[in-house]
Amino acid sequence: MPALKLVKPLIPQWLIHALLASFTCCLLVAGVRFYLGSQLQQQLLQRIPQQVQQQFMPLLAQSVWDVDPAMEKKLLQGIQSLDGVAEVSLLNTRGQVHLALPSTLPASHRIELPVQSAGTGDQPLGTLRLSLSLRSLEYRLWQDIALAIAELVLAMLLLVWLTRRYLRRKVLAPVAALAARWHHPGHGGQIVAQNEIDALGQTLLAYEKQADAQLQHSRQTCYELTQQRDHLSSLLAMRTAELDQLSRFHQMVSEMSSRLIQLDHADIEGEIAIALSRIGNLLEVDRCYLFKVAPSLRIHHTQEWCRAGIPSTAQQYENYPLQESAWFVPQLIKQHLVALSQLDDMPPEGHNERMRFAAHGIQSIAVLTLSYQGQVLGFFGCDSVLQKRDWLDKELTLMRLFSEMLCHTLLQRQYRQAHDVTRQALTLAHEKLDGMVNIDGLTGLANRKVFRQQLAKHYTQSKDGSQALSLLLINIDAFNDYNACFGHLEGDQCLIRLAGLMQQHANGQAVLARLGGDEFGLLLPGTDAASAYRLAENLRLAIWQLGIPHISSSVSTCVTASIGVASLDTARHDSDGALQEAAAQCLYQAKQLGRHRVISASHGKGSPA
Repeated sequence: MPALKLVKPLIPQWLIHALLASFTCCLLVAGVRFYLGSQLQQQLLQRIPQQVQQQFMPLLAQSVWDVDPAMEKKLLQGIQSLDGVAEVSLLNTRGQVHLALPSTLPASHRIELPVQSAGTGDQPLGTLRLSLSLRSLEYRLWQDIALAIAELVLAMLLLVWLTRRYLRRKVLAPVAALAARWHHPGHGGQIVAQNEIDALGQTLLAYEKQADAQLQHSRQTCYELTQQRDHLSSLLAMRTAELDQLSRFHQMVSEMSSRLIQLDHADIEGEIAIALSRIGNLLEVDRCYLFKVAPSLRIHHTQEWCRAGIPSTAQQYENYPLQESAWFVPQLIKQHLVALSQLDDMPPEGHNERMRFAAHGIQSIAVLTLSYQGQVLGFFGCDSVLQKRDWLDKELTLMRLFSEMLCHTLLQRQYRQAHDVTRQALTLAHEKLDGMVNIDGLTGLANRKVFRQQLAKHYTQSKDGSQALSLLLINIDAFNDYNACFGHLEGDQCLIRLAGLMQQHANGQAVLARLGGDEFGLLLPGTDAASAYRLAENLRLAIWQLGIPHISSSVSTCVTASIGVASLDTARHDSDGALQEAAAQCLYQAKQLGRHRVISASHGKGSPA
């Protein structure tokens, strides 16, 4: 058969190439396995000392310490069973072989490990000598390589057989049939074969056209994907820029909010001006402003930022009454936001306001209401003067965030102002209350509590600074008889006149107080005993010379006083109470000696006028 002669040479050629490929693959596998096995052998030999130290050495040291030959031999056999270990010997401390397990394998090199126990410290109990051999590892390596090559050869033979069977059934048989039909005489066999070849050519041509169409479709798809990728890249860049702008705005609002919360009331105006300029530059508008609204519904304290070359209009709205707005302000209060891309969008009722905005050069405007619980606090807005613009949702969202921050700031300032007013009122009330608590209600002098505090304070200061300090205790003579004779109202007037006289004689640092009823105290910081005595005498004479009638007095026909004087002596006065007690003793002596006199602890008895 000529057809079979054409196709049969294909099988030997395929078999030869398959065998060559199998032989090459076997050599490659053997080389790789030999290299990997050699590396593994080296690693095994390197791990043997560490493995022996971890697994056998503690037990071996214990068996040598316990003198247990059976356990020693058992452990040496276990060490010899490790891969790569040929001969194992246990030497005593003198270097003599105590126990050895020989081997027929040649040793490549030897290592020695000290046998140590915790009971002997650093002194070893003996030495473990290991003879390592690569021969056993090489035997195992060659066995593994031979096994791998055998498995590979079997697999290749099976693959060759299956492939040969597949070629005979799916390739050689159809080709042989086609060749037989080509050379078959009669019955139009050659014509049929020729027609089949033409059909095969047409099929191949159709496949080529289909491949070209698919190639064109792939190119078109690739072009469309490239266009979509570029579009998505531009969208991504635009979204990234928007997110970056939004992130910067949120960061800026958070930063400004923190600064406004921490600032004092006097610094808020300057910080709001900075915030308006930053918002205006970020939104790329021409004006950015804040109009505050007073309780009388008039605009006051306007603040405005304008781009370079843009005129300011804020002052023209200062003190503007909201009631005059026909459409814009009512719409703001109702909707809280009015955003106009062009002024022509305003209805007819806002004609006057449209004319006002146009006169200010406004082409587009966006304003928000700052309110809290129905109270209008102000308006925040932006103007576009150089060109018209359509306000984007993201821009209006940013403006709402900023307006909320401004609203909180205005509320905070309101609360601070109210707090300051309340604090001032409380301070005044506290001062008034302190005055009521610390001041004598009749004479206006300090009371006993303040006198005690001041005495303790000046006593400590004078004692620590070695300074002079004197104390006068003054008692109005027979004052109860004065009240009984002239009445309590006249008695109060008498005390008021005497208090005024005493204040005239007290120096700048003196502390004058009414201690109760008809008794007064005069504290004289920096005044020595002699000066205090002279002042007391002058004060006693001045009271008598004031000439207030006292017909029921057994001392004189006029009101008189008895005074006790004591000056600080650290040897005798160990406390402020001791100083006051000394002055009280002198006052008591003055009364006992007939009143209307000055008794000083330093000068002894005084003489009446």
